Amino acid sequence: MNLFFLINVNLAFKKCIAFWRVLKLILIVQIVLTSCHNTSLPEININVTDEINFNTKIPCRVSIKNTNADTTADAKIEARGGLSRKYEKKSFEVKFKNKTALIDLPLNESFVLNANYIDKTFMRHKICYALFKEMSSENKAPQCRYVNLSINEKYNGLYVLMEGVNADFLELNKRDTLAMLFKDPPVFVKEKIDFVEDKANYYQQKFPKKSKSDKTHYIEKFKSFLFDSDDNIFAQNIEKWIDLKNIIDWHLLLYFSNNGDGIVKNFYLYKQNTNTPFRIALWDCDHSFGRDCDNELNIKPSDLPFERSILLKRLLNNPYLNYRQKLRKRWWELRNKNIFSLEHVKSEIEKNKSQIANEIEANFKLWPVNGQFYVDHNTFDEELNIMLDFIQMNTQVLDRYFKTID
Repeated sequence: MNLFFLINVNLAFKKCIAFWRVLKLILIVQIVLTSCHNTSLPEININVTDEINFNTKIPCRVSIKNTNADTTADAKIEARGGLSRKYEKKSFEVKFKNKTALIDLPLNESFVLNANYIDKTFMRHKICYALFKEMSSENKAPQCRYVNLSINEKYNGLYVLMEGVNADFLELNKRDTLAMLFKDPPVFVKEKIDFVEDKANYYQQKFPKKSKSDKTHYIEKFKSFLFDSDDNIFAQNIEKWIDLKNIIDWHLLLYFSNNGDGIVKNFYLYKQNTNTPFRIALWDCDHSFGRDCDNELNIKPSDLPFERSILLKRLLNNPYLNYRQKLRKRWWELRNKNIFSLEHVKSEIEKNKSQIANEIEANFKLWPVNGQFYVDHNTFDEELNIMLDFIQMNTQVLDRYFKTID
């Protein structure tokens, strides 16, 4: 066999191998690039070795990038939620051993990654929290940031990262025996609630730990006052129990957002120390601004069943308090400050939209909202229009209502 022929065959074979190696490398690069979700948002990756479940915290490694101060830290994670558990896209709570700063949020031991599955706008929580804090510097609600979440380096969708609400966040004096915190305590309803999260902790005491100092007797004393005191005693003593300015702001935000789900739950009730009354901290506002539960619209403005809450019912109907007049005065203050207005909320919507408009398609491709438990084909922009139309209509209705109060 000709030597030159063998040399040429050998060279051709080597070129073939080199070509396939280059082609393989190109294919690998393409796969990597197409599997990555390019974003300008902060990216959080959660590395776990076990499946993330409800009610069981498992070890994880949290990594954040695309920020000025990227973070990597060990933590524990669990899935969270009540009725939202049925949805495929889960929310999570991440708890660190020590206080940690994520992105530019303040130091905290815990953060919530909210899936916002039933809120296609990803804004209802954020806007309600922002409004509540704008109303008064003493009103407490979590700060939020948009993030893209990956689990074990696999894209898991657009999330709202929220500060955890706990004793430190609410500035409780932990050495004070009358500092306490409850989540969704069934204190405003008389009937026994059977769907509390922790059956052994009926009032959902979060601080101090119930095993260390049970505050059931104190909150039941408050509940007895709400249900059993006569109108005169109620009027004389209600501000010893609650911060009335805080309650009025909360009440008006329920009116403005039409959040009927927030009347008897979806809030934290806390007392900072012996000398402060109970206050409300805001939580869970996705049933608002034209949406109710699941895929139901709620576009009938300001028809909220406040009588479900004994606190709001008694405040509204007490002949000695002039509470309705206080509501009216505060409503017009907030209107004049442009906090409760279509223009202001529209500016908040545009600010949020500028951050997430390019993220929506990827999220909905992974987690279609018209799924098994939420059949609704509305687009992101259509959902925003529902919010805007509702706010315009509801503000006009409330203006007329508060003009009628003497």
